[in-house]
Parts: sequence; C-alpha cells; structure tokens
Amino acid sequence: MSLKIKNMSRPKRILIIAGSDPTAGAGIQADLKTASAIGVYGLTVITSITAQNTKGVQKIFNLPEEDVEKQLSSIEDDIYFDGIKIGMIANVEVANTIRKFLEKQKKPVVIDPVLVAQSGGILSNKDIIEKLFKYCDLITPNISEAEQFTGIKIETLEDVVKAGKILLKQAKRVLIKCGDSNIDFDVYFEKNLIHKFPIERIKTRNTHGTGCSLATAVASYLILGFNWLESISKARTFIFKALKKGVELGSQFGTVDQFAVLREEARKYEIVEELKIAFERIKNENIGYLIPEIQTNFVYSLPVAKDIYDVAGFPGRIVNYKNNLFCIGSPEFGASKHVASLVIAAKRFYPEVSSAIALRFIPELIPLLKEAGFKVRSFDRKKEPKNIKNIEGSSLNWGVCEVLKRSSVMPDIIYDLGDVGKEPVIRVFGCDPFDVVEKVLKIKKIWEYKNA
Repeated sequence: MSLKIKNMSRPKRILIIAGSDPTAGAGIQADLKTASAIGVYGLTVITSITAQNTKGVQKIFNLPEEDVEKQLSSIEDDIYFDGIKIGMIANVEVANTIRKFLEKQKKPVVIDPVLVAQSGGILSNKDIIEKLFKYCDLITPNISEAEQFTGIKIETLEDVVKAGKILLKQAKRVLIKCGDSNIDFDVYFEKNLIHKFPIERIKTRNTHGTGCSLATAVASYLILGFNWLESISKARTFIFKALKKGVELGSQFGTVDQFAVLREEARKYEIVEELKIAFERIKNENIGYLIPEIQTNFVYSLPVAKDIYDVAGFPGRIVNYKNNLFCIGSPEFGASKHVASLVIAAKRFYPEVSSAIALRFIPELIPLLKEAGFKVRSFDRKKEPKNIKNIEGSSLNWGVCEVLKRSSVMPDIIYDLGDVGKEPVIRVFGCDPFDVVEKVLKIKKIWEYKNA
C-alpha cells in the first residue's frame, strides 16, 4: 500500500478529468493552462481524444472505461490532490466509472457539463452528464445546456432563475452562464442564495475554451482558499482578461489566452522597476527648480492603456526638496491621475507614447527648446469648452487631444499657459521613462547654459 503525504507547503493540485482538444483551445489542454496560470498544479485523466479544428469536430475517440479507471486509480494510489474539475464525458460507461470514483472522494468537484463543441460537434448528451450532478459541488452550464437539462426555453432573467432552481435539485450549486444571450448576468445558485454577476461583454471571435477555462479557474481559486462567490468572481475576471487577449486560431474562431494575465503582471513588474531606475537617474540632478508649484508625477504605462490603472506613477506625487526630487514610495499602478491621463490621451494618436512628466513652465525656456530641436506644441486652456471644463480631470485630456489632432508628429513637449486658478505647465513625453529622463536632462542643460 502506498503512502500519500499531504504536504501543506507544496502547490495546490487539481485533478482534471476531460477530453483532449488538438487545437489546445479547449478541453484538457485549456484546463492545464488555466490551472497553471492561476498557480495550481494540474493532474489529468483523459476521457476522449477528439479530432477537431475551428471548422468542426471530425471524430471522437472515446477511451474504454477500463483505461479511464486505470488513470484514476494510478493517481489515487500515489498522488494527493485538492479538488476535481470534470469536463467532457462522452459515454455512459465512462460516466459510471467516474461516478464510482467520486463516491469515494471528499474534495470539491466542479463540472462543466459540455454537450456541444463551439464548432457545432456533439460531444455528449444530457443523460450521461446528469448522472454525475449529485456528486458535484458546482455545475456550470451555459444557456443552451441549461435549456437541455431543464426543458425550459431561456429568454429572460426570470427564465434563468427558474432553470437554476430546477438544477439546484440535482446539484449543490449552479452557475448559469449567459454570455451567449441578451441576458446581462451570469447567475449563481445555492441553497437560500441567488447571486447575479454583471456581464461585461467583449466583441471578439476568440472565445474557444471559455467554458472549460472558467470551470477550472473556479475550482483552482476554491482550492487556493477562496469561498464560492470569491472563486467565481475571480474566475470571471481571469476569463475576461483572457478574452481580451484572445489568440487567433483557424478560419472560424480563436481561443482565449490564459497566460495573458501572467504576461501583464510580468510587464507591470518590469514597468515599475524601469520607472524606479529612471527616477534614480534624475532625482539628485539638482532639478527641483523644474518642479511646478502643484508638484509633479512621472509615469510609465502598459503598451495598451485604457485607464489610470494601466499606468504606473508615484504615490503622493514628486516634490522639490532642497532642489532635488523626492517621493514617498515606489511606483504603483493607479497612483497618478493627471499625468497618467495625458499618456492615455496621447496613446490614442501615437501608441508608442508610454511615459511623461510634468515640469514648471518657464516662458524664456520655450524658444530655447524649439531652437534645440525639441518638437514643441501648446494649447490654450481659455478656449476649453465649458462642458469639458466642468468635468474634473478632463481639461488636460482635451488639451492634449486638441494638439495631437492637428500635429503630424508626436511632440516632445506640450505646454499650456494656464487659466484662472490653473498653473501653466510643461509636459514632457517619451516612448519610455529613459527617453523622458534624457529629455529632462537636456532641458536642464539648456536652461543652465543660458543662465551660466
């Protein structure tokens, strides 16, 4: 008899029971990518091997029940796992084998009741899948699957609630996914609780694997210690980011990208580190006199930045201290509002722009900068439309956009002459913070040479 040791310091492990997809967009391949991206180790038991692409399912090779049973027993005999995710089960014999296995388990089980492939191929039928519902802690049908399991035509949120209550008689918890309908919520059901998750839609055809990946993500977060609502919420956020970075596959559709989140986090770390290094290069260069009365910030954004939380800046701003630059902490995403919004506005016209800093406006400096070869543009805040002026934080966006609408190149510098209660400011833009630092040091040299 083997000894299975539960080592609490090890990575959590999820046992994935599902079919194989050669496109790696769905099935066991998608499950593995999802668990790995979240930080859970995936163990696998394959139930079927499909021949499919984005045009359709050409053939399904169902593994004999004894082969599935042998895979399960091999894992059970030697390796501890923390939870189970079930995907494609194509025949009743395999379903019975899995049922017997689940009867012995005391670990959370999530099942994605897959019936039809995205390409339209039939993968299973409801009678096979329903045999396992009573052994599952959560089932995650989409609208079409929920209709088949309940016999209800689902067209409204009320229909979803009706179907969920029926399914709750078969399983402990239900999440009905409504992304493929005009219903604006995914709905979660458990005893004495119905919770609606608002759907944020993305226009994309790269949706292959969303169902598999969502169920695996829920199970993964659950065994990491989150409760059911937290796990579903985090899983939905994970899938949303994976959808935004979808991968083109074949002629009909593409797949979600589970590792998009990791790449974004890695890039965020790099951005923070590079911004810190760039700041170190100028903080002791005696350029405090270039800091505006309103102080400043120095920012660096992700390649695609939609809001200030895609832009790193210094919390509490950067101040002039004994003619050097001082800040209270390391860069953080979302720490800057005004300077970050300028980069976001500039990216609409010139995507390569990713960094900026605000400097004190010195009237005599402007002609010197132009003479030195800087591309300098300006906007007049007094011409700002009243409806924009009344919206907090929109003035500078308006000004930058007004400049770039009529500029054939990205300026190095955009300044304004201020307005009532508004200090005039110079903004230096660059493709990265080192580009901005180089420009700032050149500005310092120009000004100090003039005043030598």
